[in-house]
Amino acid sequence: MPTRKNCRQSAHYVFRRGKRGKRGLCFLLFALVSLLCCTASFAGTRTAAWVIRFDVDSEKKIDAICTAARKGGFDELLVQVRGRADAFYRSDRAPRPESLADAPPDFDPLARTLAQCAPLSVQAWLNVYYLWGDTTPPKNPAHPGSPGQPWILSDDEGRPLTAYSEFDLKRNWLEGVFADPASPEYRKLFVEVVRELITRYPVSGIHLDFIRYPGPSFGRSGALGREFTQKMGIDPRLLPEHLSRDMIFDWLYGRQAAADRVLTTGALYWKEMRAAQVSVLLHDVRRTIKEYGGGAVTLSTAVFPDPGQAYLENGQDWLSWSADEQIDALYPMAYFGSSQRVGAQLQEVAAGRKKGSRVKMWAGLGAYIKDSRQIAEEAQLAGNNGYDGIALFSLGHLLHGSEPVSAYTDAAKSFTRYASYKSVPL
Repeated sequence: MPTRKNCRQSAHYVFRRGKRGKRGLCFLLFALVSLLCCTASFAGTRTAAWVIRFDVDSEKKIDAICTAARKGGFDELLVQVRGRADAFYRSDRAPRPESLADAPPDFDPLARTLAQCAPLSVQAWLNVYYLWGDTTPPKNPAHPGSPGQPWILSDDEGRPLTAYSEFDLKRNWLEGVFADPASPEYRKLFVEVVRELITRYPVSGIHLDFIRYPGPSFGRSGALGREFTQKMGIDPRLLPEHLSRDMIFDWLYGRQAAADRVLTTGALYWKEMRAAQVSVLLHDVRRTIKEYGGGAVTLSTAVFPDPGQAYLENGQDWLSWSADEQIDALYPMAYFGSSQRVGAQLQEVAAGRKKGSRVKMWAGLGAYIKDSRQIAEEAQLAGNNGYDGIALFSLGHLLHGSEPVSAYTDAAKSFTRYASYKSVPL
């Protein structure tokens, strides 16, 4: 596979030889083809960075982030403007963040980011169902994550997540309070948030995160669980919570006992009902962007890289979103573990990509816990699997890290996108 340096050297050599030799035209043609091939190999190499909300909560921080992004050579930024069901921008639909309580009333983090980071492309990053991350309720009782809101997700006992202690959250591996994806009221609210955002700000895209259930044991005591019980004649809380690969294959090939087969069938149907609720919101957002985005706003999602886990455990059916081209770009978050583990995750995501798909694939890499050498290795693995770009988490971490930001962007941009390279027979 040619490198940039090798491309330049090869082209220089054949052009010189082409001028002297009898077969100059052939050498010149070969040089042009070589340059075209090399260009194709690197044309799709793009870099992006996530920017968390605490790195845009003051003018000074925004200016530093934008300077670092430009000097580092990033192509895009994914800026968190809805972290806990709030708005780091001017909004009539979402509350102002508590972290901006001491900021000037006219301070608009998104507006300043767009102005200071220009001409970089800026996507608005929104957490979808994640509402609140503390056991102390929001000060604003109208906040979407406040106790008593009609869309608060409950556990199997019907206990809302707003009533959870810190111990309860840790025991259940929960980040905090979530909205119930089956709530039509919350779906309507979130779609209105997106519509307001894209009609007020010239963002290049809407980037959705936490577009999932927090785990497999949530949602079964709510309205969707009652609907399932009415349709199927069984409470979903009586069905297997986790479905292993072996269980699914035994079900597929008829190797289960009759009673187990009935329970597995019911569990699979329940998993599909849950995932459908998440997908409905995605489709509503997609429709809103098409209607109000003027054709210039893209839709992307950050997802768990394991498609089976994402679907069965969290109702995140990103394989279908990608196959149906309901999204424009997919960002699998392959942050953790060795390069081999990350490469295996990225390969699995790429294997599910439909041939000829227009959906872009961005490898989400955990730069905040790895050095630039590791990122270079993982970026090359992404290139091996035909990824369109590299997204690093997060720019703020890199800005305050031990290595310069450019070391990471250089590492990310160093990959050779094998899938785009085609040899030309002569």
